Amino acid sequence: MKNLIHKTIDKVVRWNKQWPNAVIFWSGGKDSTVLLHLLKFKCGIDIPVVQFRQPKFRERYAYSDKLIKDWQLTMYEYPAFKHTLADGPDVHTGDVRFDLLHYFQWGQNSIVLSLGTERPKANEPFMCGVDDFLMRPTGTFNFPWNAVWIGTKGGDTDLMKGQLSLSQDIRHIDGNPVSLYLLKDWTDEDVFEYLETNNVQPDPTRYVKGKHGWMNNPDKSLNADFYPVCLNCVDRHQGPHVNCPKLKAKITNISHLAPYEDIVIPDLGFKPVTWNNKEE
Repeated sequence: MKNLIHKTIDKVVRWNKQWPNAVIFWSGGKDSTVLLHLLKFKCGIDIPVVQFRQPKFRERYAYSDKLIKDWQLTMYEYPAFKHTLADGPDVHTGDVRFDLLHYFQWGQNSIVLSLGTERPKANEPFMCGVDDFLMRPTGTFNFPWNAVWIGTKGGDTDLMKGQLSLSQDIRHIDGNPVSLYLLKDWTDEDVFEYLETNNVQPDPTRYVKGKHGWMNNPDKSLNADFYPVCLNCVDRHQGPHVNCPKLKAKITNISHLAPYEDIVIPDLGFKPVTWNNKEE
């Protein structure tokens, strides 16, 4: 661990000298929290953070709000300018999953970030996929930074895309800020060891420690990475008529009007979604 941290700090020194006008994309998850702690407390860089939040269920950001106060962070959030949907089989169960795709201003271009969804349980508050997501207000943002520190690791897994294969430490795209993947060579075990060694409690709504070490918290009721969302009327895997729990009525399936996309970014490991081993 000491050798890994030494190499990582050496990268920070070089990269920060090259791109001092930078920001951290911080979700509050374990990886971006390690990234933030390294930059702020190991390297003495007082850097602002951007956190993209949902307008509903703000209690899911309690962990982030506590660190913002305790670590005296400067945090920005801004709205997406476009919202779309993605679907695909869960890499673990094969069941159909849905992600909410958010397009945010990113230099002269855009970055798309996904939010996982869960089917609402009985009597559980939920977001309407149409009214609370697809139809929500949008906006643009004057992105003032020329580089972004991102906590993505080379061995991360997406629930629809599977194992990702981050191919570079630093990513340049014309018109975009430079992406700095400081933790590319770290593992989940490295991340949790760093947090424990530095007395940083990971978000308990996301992670729990069991007999065999740290794991994702199976209870997603307060997890800011997953939201209970009803997508019945825009679910292209259902029939022509669906139940609407908001209206408590059977309504027309309008999935043919819904904006579905499959995000493919080869150099970040995002391959086309496959259905039954065949691409749709």
